[in-house]
Amino acid sequence: MNTRHGTAVVTLPADCEILITRGFAAPQALVWELITNLRHVMRWWGPSWCPLASCDIDLRVGGAWHYTARLDGAELVWRGVYLAIEVGKNIVSTECFEGFPDAKSTNTMTLTHRDDVTTLQTRVVHTSKEFRDGHIDSGMEIGMQDTFNRLEDLLGLSDTPAEQFRRVAGRFSDRVHEVPAEAWDNDAPCAGWKARDVVGHMVEWMPGMLRGADVHVIVDADVADDPVGAWESLRAQVQAALDDPVVAQREFDAGPPGVMTVERAIAMIMTGDIVTQTARGQAFDRIAGRVSGQSSALASRTAVVAAGCRTTKLAGLLQLDGEKTPLAVDALERVFAAISEGG
Repeated sequence: MNTRHGTAVVTLPADCEILITRGFAAPQALVWELITNLRHVMRWWGPSWCPLASCDIDLRVGGAWHYTARLDGAELVWRGVYLAIEVGKNIVSTECFEGFPDAKSTNTMTLTHRDDVTTLQTRVVHTSKEFRDGHIDSGMEIGMQDTFNRLEDLLGLSDTPAEQFRRVAGRFSDRVHEVPAEAWDNDAPCAGWKARDVVGHMVEWMPGMLRGADVHVIVDADVADDPVGAWESLRAQVQAALDDPVVAQREFDAGPPGVMTVERAIAMIMTGDIVTQTARGQAFDRIAGRVSGQSSALASRTAVVAAGCRTTKLAGLLQLDGEKTPLAVDALERVFAAISEGG
């Protein structure tokens, strides 16, 4: 398989600056997600011999980031504050490695896309040439190349059922966690449903389908008392089935769709239903928007997509009336991309 391993380029455009450039054969939106979502950052940031042990990201202007890695039993800590963010395109932040607290820098990360390649550029501006040179002489390029290789490898997995579920279910988790505890009994757009019913619907039917493949999902929280815990329990167990290569390739009779592997069934039916419920659960956006200050465009976009799915060519794949029919992988990604725009 052809890769871009080891192709990051480091230049020194000014006395106090380092410019790092790396291309990835992946959509810009996907690269953005993998470099800003802590679930993904934990899987690639840092070289393989010094991986992250913990990661905190508060992706907003004024928010802080904090990464901790471990090397030979010692903790290495980086931290900073976000100064400017243009979603999907660039981030300006401070950076401080606690091993050299005086050598702080201001970093500007920019994404651009051309000819099927997303280019990530990071301009690191130190306060002095001495600190810039110390950064270069630390051996940073070796670790940086391995770090970007790990990111490229993770991007290469993005079209597998396991990674697709991880992304889509992770997005739904973000919505679920934004709902205030007192709002779970608010009405949802679907007639007769409360907000908690959006989670309850999936908790009710998904374990039953997987039992046919001898995959026993036991949700250890009650949707009535803890809808967040119920969803996270379901998500973790379905993800574990996908991440187990033996279980993922196990064939079983999935009912009307026919005989298929566990990973195929999850990709076609479960992942699709999560997208359906994200569209149906626009109540989450309205509720969370009052709390987190999300753009109202996101709730509007979700409503448009939910309505549009009834009238477009996707109608045969994605039903918003409760039926759980297969959703093609590429269509799923387009629907979710449309939901995410404007957020």
